[in-house]
Amino acid sequence: MEIHDELLTNYRYFNDLDDDVNEINRELIVRDKNKNLKIGLVFMGKQSPGGQNVVDGLLRYQEQRGNVELIGFKDGVRGLFESKYILIQRETYANFNNLGGYDYLGRGADSVRTKQELESTVETCRKLGLSGLVLVGATSTLTDAVYLANYFNEEKCSTRVIVVPASVDGNIHHKYVQTAIGFDTCSKFYSQLIGNMLTDSASAIKYWYFIRLMGNQPSHMALECALKTCPNMVLISEETVDRKETLRDIVNNICEVIVDRAKDKKNYGAILIPEGLISQIASFDQMIIELN
Repeated sequence: MEIHDELLTNYRYFNDLDDDVNEINRELIVRDKNKNLKIGLVFMGKQSPGGQNVVDGLLRYQEQRGNVELIGFKDGVRGLFESKYILIQRETYANFNNLGGYDYLGRGADSVRTKQELESTVETCRKLGLSGLVLVGATSTLTDAVYLANYFNEEKCSTRVIVVPASVDGNIHHKYVQTAIGFDTCSKFYSQLIGNMLTDSASAIKYWYFIRLMGNQPSHMALECALKTCPNMVLISEETVDRKETLRDIVNNICEVIVDRAKDKKNYGAILIPEGLISQIASFDQMIIELN
C-alpha cells in the first residue's frame, strides 16, 4: 500500500512537472515563433548508440518550425573552437540515420573548461549568431555545459546551452532525466550476444566464455546484462571495492565456480567482467595513477 501511494505521488508530481514544462515551452514557442533560429550541434565524449539520431530530431524540429538553420561542428569541440562546421541537411544526413557512431560530424577533444576554450566558444557563437548550442555527451559533457553556461552568463552571450545525455555507462541519474541515450540499446545488444554464447557453451559442453563489457568504472552494464541473461558468474566492481578484494581473491572466486561446476560434470559456462574492474582493485588503482 505504501509503495502504491509513493508511486501515485510520483506520478502526480511528474504530471504536474510536465504541465509546467509544457506551459513554459508554449510560451517560448509563441514568443520566438517569428524569430530565425540558428542552432549548433557538437558531439562530445565516447560514441553512444542513438547519439547520431539527435541530428534527426533537430531536422524534424526544423521541418516543423521552418525558420531554423542547423550547424554541425566538425570533429567535436575542435570544430567549435576553430569555427569549422557544415550545414546540417536532410540530404547529407540520410545515409547516417539510425546508424551508430558519431561519424556524420565526428568527435575530438572532450573538454570546454579552460579560459581559452571558453573564450573560443563564445567567439564562435557570437560570430555565427547561434541561438542555441546542443552538446551531446556523458557526465563530463554535463559538467562542461555548466562551465559554459556560467561563462556565457558572465559574458552576456545570448546563446542557450543544451545537453543531450548520451552514455553507455548508465551512470547519469536525475529526477528530470528519464534516461541517457545508448545504455538501453547497448545492454540489449550485448545481452543478445551473451545469450548466443551461453547457448553455444551449453551445446558444445566444453567452453568457458570470459566476456568483458563496456561501462568504464561503474558496473551497470555488466549487471544489466547479467539480469537479462543469467550467466554463471558476474563480477561487480563496486562489490570488489566493498569487500577489499585483491586480484588473487577474484581469481580464486572464479576458480571455485569453475571447479564446482566441473564436479557436476559441467565444464562450460560464461562469466561477465566489467571493463573498469582492474582500476577498482586498490593495488592496481595506485599503479594506474602512477602510470598516468
